[in-house]
Amino acid sequence: MKTEKDNRIDAILKDKWVNYPKSKQVMDALEMLLKFPKNHRMQNLLIMGESNNGKTTIARRFINQHKPYIETLIDEDTNTPYESVVRSVIMIQCPHIPHEKSFYYNVLDQLNLPYRKNTRAEFLKQTIISAFKDMKVKILIMDEIHHVLSGSASKQREFLNLIKYISNEAQVSIVALGTSEASFALKAERQLDTRFDKMIIPKWRYDENFLKLLLTIERIISLNNQSNLTDPNIAKLLFQMSNGIIGEVFKIIRLASIKAIESGEERISVNSLKELNYVSPFDNNINYLS
Repeated sequence: MKTEKDNRIDAILKDKWVNYPKSKQVMDALEMLLKFPKNHRMQNLLIMGESNNGKTTIARRFINQHKPYIETLIDEDTNTPYESVVRSVIMIQCPHIPHEKSFYYNVLDQLNLPYRKNTRAEFLKQTIISAFKDMKVKILIMDEIHHVLSGSASKQREFLNLIKYISNEAQVSIVALGTSEASFALKAERQLDTRFDKMIIPKWRYDENFLKLLLTIERIISLNNQSNLTDPNIAKLLFQMSNGIIGEVFKIIRLASIKAIESGEERISVNSLKELNYVSPFDNNINYLS
């Protein structure tokens, strides 16, 4: 049986949503994209940023706010009601190489539609386009779009032309998530690239917004004693350890919070942070651990 301490640790390990200025800006852009009327030249959005710096978290938050639902329609021929699933937004991860069928499989999996891997690619494509129309899909989010660069120049163009075709035919907006390399990936198909607005989620700076972030996180973790994460000694250390990456900030604070609960100290301090011996994968400088 789990103890109260175990339950508190489980709560700390669960994903938490923290609203901050850039996340709100991106969410507002996604909401605006959802409101655009369907046409044959859909507006798209490219969101770029360092790995683990919030792109996917924001996208998942957006999806959770637009979950699938069932609507009741009337058949025009028989005048009888029937139910239909509406999926305003779906999200896939781009194949590790720009492969047409892998893309189809990922989309069909997200739509919960069956398929056979020996089915012709053209049939899979038309199945997806029909499903998008039937389910009233408005936005297709494609994570790790920079994977397109792993293919040859011709494969990159073929894959991007495929995305453009599906967007045109199903009248679906594409939201692409990726690192800074993602911009180079889209430039392989200029007509598609010009349809993408660009947004950058930069690394955090040590400023008022970073201190507000720490203050919000401290409220969420709910240790019994006050840590005062905005204290300059703690805040600067957290910033250095995380290298300004929000995912790293959360990871470090989670580890320190668990240590605080297990030790009974119930607070995060400079010493407890240093005792983690944590080395961020984004920072080769480990002087702060000495």
